[in-house]
Amino acid sequence: MPTRLPAKPRNDQAMAAAARQLMAVQASYASSGTPLCQAALCGARDFVEWAHYPANDCTDADSGFEFYYHAHTRDEMSAGEHGHFHVFRRDAGKADKFFHVIGISLDAKGLPIKLFTTNAWVTGEAMVPAATVAKAAQQFSVKAHGRAAPIARWVTALMQLYGMEIAELARQRDAKLDRLTSAGQSKKILQQDRRVRILSQRRVNVLNKLNQHCPPDREVAP
Repeated sequence: MPTRLPAKPRNDQAMAAAARQLMAVQASYASSGTPLCQAALCGARDFVEWAHYPANDCTDADSGFEFYYHAHTRDEMSAGEHGHFHVFRRDAGKADKFFHVIGISLDAKGLPIKLFTTNAWVTGEAMVPAATVAKAAQQFSVKAHGRAAPIARWVTALMQLYGMEIAELARQRDAKLDRLTSAGQSKKILQQDRRVRILSQRRVNVLNKLNQHCPPDREVAP
């Protein structure tokens, strides 16, 4: 009698579902010839530096999470970067208090190429410990309507797929702040230092990630 293999852990099933969700959104846009970075503009004709897309951000009052897509001036962006998402969690009891979870850079094809964390002054966040950021990444969920709905599903899926990487980037962020502080700088002053923008970052290959969590017969072609 053949040995019966145990069922996949729920985490594996959740990761596979997230991979399928992300693939479905990407495929839907690809079928119409629209890269995801263009779809992220939510119908806007022009992509204006520093403007938020959608205009009022994509927010979920129930979960407290929100995100927007935008771009900086070309000299402030990575090579090959079209723009990036900023992902946040807002305090339900204090509307003006929020923290940055992660930044997600896209290339001109609409594929994620980098994850990064920022210094407090970049987004005006109230920084929280890495463990809180990691937990938020695991819990992330934004439900949206209209043009933003598939983008919200894509961001939610990506957050699930890269939860471990986001947690590690948050730890690296805190470690860098600790190193700089131990060198004699005040952490409060350091968090407002315009010379310190990115605190941790890593390149990502979403095709490899999708192949890792999809069955062989659904392997994603490069």
